[in-house]
Amino acid sequence: MKKKSLSVITGLLLIAFSSSVQAHSVWINSFESHAHKPPHTMVSLGWGHALPMDDILTSPNGRIAIERFELLDPVLKKTDLLKPEFKLSKSDLSTDNFDLFAADLAVQKVALKKDSAQGVYQFSAVSKPTFYTQYIDNKGKTRLKLKPKNEVKNIKKVLMCVKYQAFAKAYLTVGKWTNPKPLGHGLEIISRTDLSDLHVGDLVEVDVLFYGKPLNATAKSIEYITAHSSSFGQSDGFKLFCHIAEGKAQFRVQSAGQWMISVNHKDDVTADGPLKDLYGKADQVYHGASLTFNVK
Repeated sequence: MKKKSLSVITGLLLIAFSSSVQAHSVWINSFESHAHKPPHTMVSLGWGHALPMDDILTSPNGRIAIERFELLDPVLKKTDLLKPEFKLSKSDLSTDNFDLFAADLAVQKVALKKDSAQGVYQFSAVSKPTFYTQYIDNKGKTRLKLKPKNEVKNIKKVLMCVKYQAFAKAYLTVGKWTNPKPLGHGLEIISRTDLSDLHVGDLVEVDVLFYGKPLNATAKSIEYITAHSSSFGQSDGFKLFCHIAEGKAQFRVQSAGQWMISVNHKDDVTADGPLKDLYGKADQVYHGASLTFNVK
């Protein structure tokens, strides 16, 4: 592998696995318009650090491949949404002062109908699972492959082998709010609060599931959610923080506008654990999840 390619992939690893406030996130933007009846929702994907738009998903500074982008109706019937093509972006125009990149953030309009089914619709985005195996080969050179370690040849010593995947959700309520059902994401945030009529000062309660089971603090990790908004915390570089206890967390929204709840989790792969299907392929799994909503 060329030094330049190794440097680029190492940068992507730092983006994906950083636990600091500077870590990249993927999220769903969903903004409802009630100017005309029936109403519609403008939906798009976000990537980077700052709501609602920070970077393009195929940026040279760090990119992510979206495997699925879907809308699930109240009975969980799936409809595929338009998703961006995954390829490294190159500038379409370059000047002495800036480079210009075309952007595809999967912007689309979901127009409701007069007789649309009532209930909570769920927007869901899932990134393509990616393996990173860093190793020393039989000639003593350090290498990095985007493959599970069982598919890499000439390994003398494995330095790191991880799987990474990100999940994002947002809700659209038609009529009365009902508690949404889990979608089966590897890491998933589920609201137990009516997000269709949320006001400043209201308490937001969520469940956090890891492969369908409540995420909880252990001796090796302290689990927590963070929450921030374009109107609170984001411009100053801080977030609200709440520990996850028995899969539950909560916080009070501090301002009107768009909010995002995030959670990141790392787990070891063992022969008899919940990730046993990955045994021999990866040593650790990193997951990230987000839930976005709007406060009145």
